[in-house]
Amino acid sequence: MSIPILGIDVSKKDLSLALIFNDSSKKLKISNDPKGFKDLTTWLEKQNILHLKACMEATGSYGEEIADYLYEQGHDVYVVNPACIKAFAKSKLNRHKTDEVDSLLIAEYASKNTLRLYSPRDPVYKELRDLYRCSQNLKSQCTQVSNFLENKNRLPKSVLLVYQQLQDHLNDQIESLNITIEALLATQESLRKDYENLQTIPGIGQTTAIAILAETPSFSNLENARQLAAYAGLTPSQRISGTSLKGKSRLSKIGSAPLRKSLYFPAIVGKKHNPLLKEFAANLERKGKHTMVIIGALMRKLLHIIFGVLKHKTPFNPHLVNFDA
Repeated sequence: MSIPILGIDVSKKDLSLALIFNDSSKKLKISNDPKGFKDLTTWLEKQNILHLKACMEATGSYGEEIADYLYEQGHDVYVVNPACIKAFAKSKLNRHKTDEVDSLLIAEYASKNTLRLYSPRDPVYKELRDLYRCSQNLKSQCTQVSNFLENKNRLPKSVLLVYQQLQDHLNDQIESLNITIEALLATQESLRKDYENLQTIPGIGQTTAIAILAETPSFSNLENARQLAAYAGLTPSQRISGTSLKGKSRLSKIGSAPLRKSLYFPAIVGKKHNPLLKEFAANLERKGKHTMVIIGALMRKLLHIIFGVLKHKTPFNPHLVNFDA
């Protein structure tokens, strides 16, 4: 008897479910909260299903809670790139897109493909991620306010006062978050060690180290550095078909934009100060590669170094780096 497969289409408030079992399918819609999760367990128990494969798209925080819940219940959980589901839908020539259709499509995709099991991140790293993202959000808002204040001479005093008070408040909150992050690093030995080891890589400072730790997935979900590069959207995407289409290779950018963004300036710094990246960049320059192509390649190579440092929990050692790992 084949294992039941549950496709989950995630939204902020609801979860649309499609269960494939014994050549038939059943559907259910529940709320995306602990009450809805219990309703799902009750529904499965009524059908004598104690173990299943649950598959969903990576939708950020909206799907994390149900993924963790099903994992804790002993089910096999898979979280896949939405681009994979989209490509699968195109291959089936699907003309309709609804939550019910999507959940069944996800279940069918899981039934036909070999997927990598999901495992939750350590709660400490989740806390760091939430603190970091909150800080980045506030910094973005602070930049917007600063832009408004560039024309402060043209603003009414009442409006100017509001913007100035808002800017002060945002800066206070950002500083408070920084203090909380520093306290977390100080009290969590494993996290602090990773933080320190990352900074032994030329080009990576304190802010980037925090960003990497916050945005990198659990290493139990990764087998090698290539998978981490793919997660960050730093793998090359080629466009070649027959003799008529020979497009240039580009970064796929199908992945974590925050992680990818955090590597941009470290790659530029590493080009000058990291001996491995400096030599690699020089080889690409001799081949006539464009500057942005070189930076993208350096970001990918830098991620390989990061993978080794975090995977083996060791400081950077240029003699141990294997870019093909």
